[in-house]
Amino acid sequence: MKYSIIALSILAVSALSVVLYLETKQPCKTPQTEQKHLLLSHATFQSEPITPIPDKLNLNSQKVRLGEKLFHDVNLSHNKKLSCATCHNLQKGGADGLALSMSAENQKLSFPNLPAFNSPTVFNSTFNFVQGWEGKARTLQQQAAIPLFNTFEMGNTSWSNILNYLNQSPSYKTLFSQVYGTPTIIGTQILDALSEFERSLITPNARFDLYLKGYQQALSAYELDGYQLFKERGCISCHQGMNIGGSMFQKSGIFKPLFGEVPYMSNEKLFKVPSLRNIALTAPYFHDGSIETLEEAIDLMAKHQLGITLPQDENNKIQAFLKTLTGKYQGKLLLNE
Repeated sequence: MKYSIIALSILAVSALSVVLYLETKQPCKTPQTEQKHLLLSHATFQSEPITPIPDKLNLNSQKVRLGEKLFHDVNLSHNKKLSCATCHNLQKGGADGLALSMSAENQKLSFPNLPAFNSPTVFNSTFNFVQGWEGKARTLQQQAAIPLFNTFEMGNTSWSNILNYLNQSPSYKTLFSQVYGTPTIIGTQILDALSEFERSLITPNARFDLYLKGYQQALSAYELDGYQLFKERGCISCHQGMNIGGSMFQKSGIFKPLFGEVPYMSNEKLFKVPSLRNIALTAPYFHDGSIETLEEAIDLMAKHQLGITLPQDENNKIQAFLKTLTGKYQGKLLLNE
């Protein structure tokens, strides 16, 4: 396995046939410590294993506005206390900043032998091949329905309460009529509008995206070192493509078991590889929210998934690279407030 990872890294680097190596601007004491940095031209970025997010998608703006209103409406929950935005706060990197959401904590109390998951970010979810840690939803429409009818989330037992509320609201009736042209609101329209809004939650123009587009000064020499290490050490094997993850399932603990004695969890368990976009904003990490820092997450992934121990300076450089993956939402740099 180690040799295959090395081979992947070599192939990823060798595929870049048109490259320019420049000396680092970082101070160095001897010629032996001088480093070379891979810089891409606009013509060659497409050969990289990571691609930029497009500036915009072709979406229905009316559906997006309606979906945004629904996304933030607590009245869609049975107790009028939770909305989609409760666990996917757009001011907190599209997650909630908790190891486990309030609903997951409640589930854990009632059913300790069932898995309870950290809330993944909703940003860039349109680029995932499936939704959720276990990939139970194939589409954003399917994913939008799950929390609405999950006992421990929004808690509805049928569409009736939701539809009664929306069909009695003059503002919603007007909005749905404008978008769908029907006098009565139905469930499929709700899921359609929610999913269209979620498709709009993209964060293009991270500094790394700008670098890939040919703006070579977007990244420092130190951050470029981190990207090279990210590829050479094998992280790129699972975290690649437009979403830098979100394109496959992977076993947790390839070289070394990742889990201890957890009743519902197995070291053979497969999870969707998470996206690393905006990763600096979405702590705590992993499916159970058990890891607080990027430093520790990188260290554990190296040991358990790649079978290596990273020196501290390499860990630091990979952290620096990951922090260049924070993008912009609606033209403004994404923040965790």
